[in-house]
Formats: sequence, C-alpha cells, structure tokens
Amino acid sequence: MSKLCSMENPRDTAALNTNLDDGPFGRLGDALPCPAFLVGPDGLVRQANGPALELFGETRGAPCPLERPATVGTDAPQWDGEGRGRRFRVSESRWEESGRVAGRFLCAVDVTDLDQARRLSARREGQFAAIVAEAQEGVAIAVNGRLAYVNPFLERLTGHDAATLCAGPFAAFLHEDDRAEVLDRHRRRLAGQPAPSGHTFRIVTRDGGVRWVRAASTRIAWEGGAASLNLLSDITAERQAELALADLVRDQEAVIASRTASLREANQTLEREIEEREAAGRSLQAANERLSREIAEHERTARKLTEARKKATEASRAKSVFLANMSHEIRTPLNIILGMADMALRPDSRDRMDNVRALEMIREAGTSLRGLLGDLLDLSRVEAGRLTLESIVFSPAHVLTAVLDGHAVLAERQGLVLAAAVGPDVPETLVGDPGRLGQILGNLVGNALKFTPKGRIDVSVRRVEEGGKNADPAAVTLLFSVKDTGIGIAPEKTKAIFQTFRQADEATSRQFGGSGLGLAICRRLVGLLGGRIRVKSRPGNGSEFTFTVRFRQAEAGTPGPKSGEPAPPPLPPLDILLAEDSDLAAEMLVAFLTPRGHRVTRAINGLEALGTLAMRRFDLVFMDIRMPVMDGLEAIGAIRRGQVPGLAPDLPILALTAHGETRDRDRILAAGATAYLAKPVDLDRLLGTMARVMAGQGEAGPGPDAGRRPGEAGAGEAFDCGRDEALENLGGDVELYDRLAAIFLRDTPVDRQRLREALEGADLEATVRLAHGLKGNAGVIGATPAAIRARDLERAAREGRMEAFAALALALEAELDRVQAGLAARGIAPAAP
Repeated sequence: MSKLCSMENPRDTAALNTNLDDGPFGRLGDALPCPAFLVGPDGLVRQANGPALELFGETRGAPCPLERPATVGTDAPQWDGEGRGRRFRVSESRWEESGRVAGRFLCAVDVTDLDQARRLSARREGQFAAIVAEAQEGVAIAVNGRLAYVNPFLERLTGHDAATLCAGPFAAFLHEDDRAEVLDRHRRRLAGQPAPSGHTFRIVTRDGGVRWVRAASTRIAWEGGAASLNLLSDITAERQAELALADLVRDQEAVIASRTASLREANQTLEREIEEREAAGRSLQAANERLSREIAEHERTARKLTEARKKATEASRAKSVFLANMSHEIRTPLNIILGMADMALRPDSRDRMDNVRALEMIREAGTSLRGLLGDLLDLSRVEAGRLTLESIVFSPAHVLTAVLDGHAVLAERQGLVLAAAVGPDVPETLVGDPGRLGQILGNLVGNALKFTPKGRIDVSVRRVEEGGKNADPAAVTLLFSVKDTGIGIAPEKTKAIFQTFRQADEATSRQFGGSGLGLAICRRLVGLLGGRIRVKSRPGNGSEFTFTVRFRQAEAGTPGPKSGEPAPPPLPPLDILLAEDSDLAAEMLVAFLTPRGHRVTRAINGLEALGTLAMRRFDLVFMDIRMPVMDGLEAIGAIRRGQVPGLAPDLPILALTAHGETRDRDRILAAGATAYLAKPVDLDRLLGTMARVMAGQGEAGPGPDAGRRPGEAGAGEAFDCGRDEALENLGGDVELYDRLAAIFLRDTPVDRQRLREALEGADLEATVRLAHGLKGNAGVIGATPAAIRARDLERAAREGRMEAFAALALALEAELDRVQAGLAARGIAPAAP
C-alpha cells in the first residue's frame, strides 16, 4: 500500500491510499491540472504527470526542476520556486510505501499572473492613497455618526488632525443650525432610505470660524457594514460671493422700486394735471410719454390752445350777438305790452281804441315773452343737469298731430302744405315725456315755417331697431323727420346751428328773427331722451332734420292717454285763503276770483296763513310755495300734521309756484298739497283745477317714475348722450376722446372703491371729493347721466344728507356700470397703468 503524508504533520495518516502497482501516482497526477512530481530519496524524479511533462519536458530520472531553495527550511510544506520563466507555489508531501518513506510528492501551482496582479494592486493602492492625500476636496467616510476616515484636505479645512476628527461624533464639527438636517440624511442613507445625494451645510473650524461646504454623498460597504462616502468641496468664497451678490441685487431692487414709485407718482401727477386741463377745455396731451415725444406733444398742445382761444373768441362774439338778438326778442314783446297798456290808460285814447284788441296783443306778446323765458330756463336746466323727464303714458301720433295743429294756421297763412305721416310700426302708446317730445317737434316745425317761403313741410315718424349688446328689449326707438323746401343751410354751418347762441349767420337773425336757442335746446333734449339729432341740407334745396328718441313699452292693461278732459262742473261761491307775498300776483287773482262770487282773504306768508286758518273756516287754500318768514311747504306740512287747532288736516290746498320742473311738482305733492299749478297761472286751467280739487279729484302724488333722472331705464337715455358736446369741446379729436375714455376705464374702478370706503366710513369730505372727481371725469367723455348722479351725491354730501347716500350711491353705481359696459362694447380698453 502507498500513502501520501503531509510534510506539516508527519504522523498524519489521512492520505491517498493506492497500490504502487496500480499506478497511484498516475491516477493522482492525471487528476491534477498543475505539474506534479514523485521524487525519490536520491533526489531524482521517479514519476511526472502530463502538465509537468508538457511544461518541463522529460524529467524522469533527472533532478527535480523545482527543488527546495536553500533559504527554505526542510520542514516548510510550501515554497516559491521558478522554472521555465514562471513562478510556482510548490507544495511537498511524503510518499510512503509499506510504512516507509519512499520519496516526496511535489505539486506546483503557477502563480506568475497572480503575483503580477498583486504587485499591480499594491501600486494602484499607493497611487489612490496619493490622490486622496493630495486631493483639493475633502474625503470622509462616516459610520454611525462618526468619521472612520478623513483625508489631509479635510484636516487642513477644519484645523483638526485626523485623530481628533475621528475621535467623536462628527456632529460636533457641524454648525448648530445644520446639525439636525445633516444627521437625518446620514441616518436615512445608512438605513437604505431615499436621501438627497447633494447638499450644502456649514462646518465649524478649530479657531471657531465657519466654512461652507457642498457634499456629494453615497452609501458604500465598509468593514462588513454600511458607511457613507462623502466628497466635500469648500464653497465658502463662492457662498460669500453669492451673499454679496444677493445684497447687491436687493440694493438694486430697492433702488429700482424707489425709482419706479417715483416715476409712477410723477406719472399719476401728470395724468391728474392733464385731466384738469382737459376738463377746462384745453386738451393737454399726456405728459408721461418718452422724452423724445415731449416736444411734439407740447407743440400739439400749443396748437390746441390756439384753437381753444379761437373758439373762445368765437363763442364770446357769438354770445355778444346772442345778447343783442335776445335784447331785441325781449324788448319787442315788452314794448308791445307796455305800449298797449299805456295807450289803454291814456284819457285821450279811451274812446278811440279797441281795448279787446289791445288786450289780445298784450296776451300774445306775453305768451311770446313767456316762451322765450321758458327756452332760457330750459337751456339753463339742461346745462346744469336739473331738467327732469316725465314718465307717463302717451300716444306719439297724438303728440305729432297736436304739434301740427298748433302750426296749421300759420302754415295756411303762408300758403305752405303741412303734412304728417305715421309709420304702421309705431306703437299706439308708449311711456315717456310727451311734453319734451312736443317741444322738440314744435321747435323744428316752427323753424321750418320760418325759413320756408313756399312749398311744403313733411313731418314723419317710424320705428327703428337698435342692435348691440346694450340694446334694451323694453325700449322703443322712434325716428322723426322734419323736411322742408326752404332756403337751406350751408354745409359748413350745420354744426354751428346746434350750438348755444348760434344761428347759421347774423343775416339770418336780422331777416328772420329768433334767439338762436331752439336747436341748441333740441339737441340737449334729444340727448336726454336717449337719441341724436342730425341735419342734411344744401342752400336753396331745403333741409331735413332727423332725430331719434327712446321710450319704454307701455305695459299690458295700462290705460291710454285721455283724449280730452270733461268740462269742469260750475263752482259754488267759495271762501278762499290766498297765501301770496307778491302784491301784484295777489291782486290779479283777487280781481279774477271775486267777480265769480268767491270771497278771497289774503295772507302774506305761511305763518300768517296758519294764524288765519286757526281763526275762521275756509273752503280752499291757495298756497304760494316761496314766501318769507315761513314758506308754503312748511305751512302745508303743519296743516297736514294737524298742528292748526280746530282745522281739518284734509283741507284742500292748491299750491302755486314759479318752479315748473317735475321734481318740484313731486316735492310739493309729497308735502301734502292737493293740486299744483305753475306760474304764470293760466286762468282757465285755474278754474278747472279748482273744480277738480273741490270735487275730491286732487292730483296723484309722485308715482314710481316721477322725478326720474336722465339715464334711468324710463328715460331711455344713452349712457354717452353728451358725447357730441364732449367731442366739440375736444375740437373733434376722436383719438383724444378714445384715449380719455380709456383713462376713465382705468381710473374709475379705483375711484369707485374709494368712494364706497368713504361712504361706509361716513367721511363727508372724502365723499364730496370723490363724487366731484367722478362727476368731472364722466362729463369729460360725455357720460351725462353718470355725471348727474355723481353731482347729486356730491350735493347730498355737502349738505350732510347722509340718509340719502344709499339710494344715490346705488344709482351712481348703476350708471357707472352702464358707462363701463358701453365703452367696452365699443372696443375701448382701459389705459395702461
């Protein structure tokens, strides 16, 4: 039996047991992939396997090519040897046969490539260590809150040596504001949880300084556990530069913000100045444009000022001509009145004069004078925004017929044909102000009669449809036309005739007379009725005046206008108390009433009237409204409140006043008057009113549409009914008008909010200021209804009538909404801030 024993343990009997005769070495050697030799006691090779023969050739019977070096002890089981240019690791074991040592078994493993790899690895480790040591970034390996390795750069950065850095928790070297976040990321990374790989934090150096570092971290395996590998870059200088840049940016932003605020304030100041100048008619161009355009803008403003001065001169001259014409128009009827009265009073004329004709002439002259004064008052009311519109049921066809009937005699006297045509689509009844409609038609027909020496005058009306987003489905728009075959008007004069105090030319005034107020009043009344007036004319070919007006549909079941009033029943003799401070007016009424069987007692003020009523009984009271000591409204209130002892509070009271507006009527009836008559009093109407009052048929108080302002739904008035006049004030500059409208759209929302705050805080001064500003702004763009509403609110604030604020503010808000919606529908956008 043969066995192989380890040289490390000669007594080890665990071996390959095989018979020599069976070729144990052959079987063992063939199983080994590396060279193997069986060396006899004499040192010669007895056997060699295939790899040994292939590498070293035939060596059997020769000395072993891998003998133990002399430097290796005889008891060493392994040694390194060389042969054939290769390095081998040789393992030696005893070969025993039948209990005795028969030789040695050598097995050689080629370690040439492994040795080269080991040397390369050692060289690479040295190179990596040098790189890490010389790196300009910190390298740190952290395990469980402590540093396991730091490179020299980190030592230089912190001022601590590696031993100090690795001795305790690395949190001690972190800035206190960053510790929690850095430790949380470290723990999450070691636990395999998501954690950002890059982050920035501060470390505290040995001398107490602070350094900013940017870390790139990742999880690695380290000595059998998890660790965090961190590459740290010193970004202190970069961070300081960023902070310095941020400070610089903030400083620059502050400078820019301050400059912007200054520019914005200067811009707002310039815009306010522009608006004030434009409101005064001097139309200054916006001063907030670039410096390169200022010279051109100033030149344009200068041209506009020159034009405005020219217009002012023309207006002054027109006013002088108007005053001369007006003086003539007033003096003529006044001369007739005074002349005929003087003749009637002269003793030498009494028997030779027709007194009836004299009185007719006085009445005609007085009527003319009253019409002239009415025109002046109407113009004044319109321009002051105080003219209010009635809202009653009427027939457009009846109004047209009544106007033509009133001019039929004059037309027949001049040999003119006066014809009317009413379109089939014109409603039978509408709701609006028939009196003002008749006034417009009367002025136009009267002018046509005045300037048409022969031919005809045709007056027509038809319905027209209005489209657009702001069309009111409840409104009806009528188009009236007054066409004549008269002398005509030059094209360049068609605008002038609608201006106040202007006629086509001075020769016209001298030849045909007239004050020049009629068409100016027509233009304003048409605007209040929600329409526009135009003229087409050529000299010698006649003229055609057309205008549109808007009214409301009459509701179903609404009674139509009365065709005529029944004759009043005869009055029995009445005891009448006349409260009138004017001696002449009182004498006229006494002279009219006394012959008809009435007994009249006069009081000269309201207080005296109350005293007289307390002493005796009266059937009727005539109460003048404006009187000294106590006015008529106060006296009526005292009667209705039962403050006169022994007097029934429902005593009939007929109010007399020189104020003929709708709002005055509503105010007087609301105070308790039974009926109302405007001065000068028509005596026939006075008798009819007395009869109705005594029959218990007093006038109704103000209805839901009474005292309606222009611009409300009932008036059917356009939101910009004053646009033509606004354009005229701007010299016809449509571009400038649109720019002002854009500024209005930009500023009005802010002004409205400030006004709401002033009203909520009961700030009267602010309310006056803001309402005044809105009034002016609306007036500049011709938004007359909104301007009127703002004026009413301003007036209430000046008078301290806070109880009226809610209703007035609501009405103003509605009008401003209409203006903003109307301008937007025309494509006008708010101006840039």
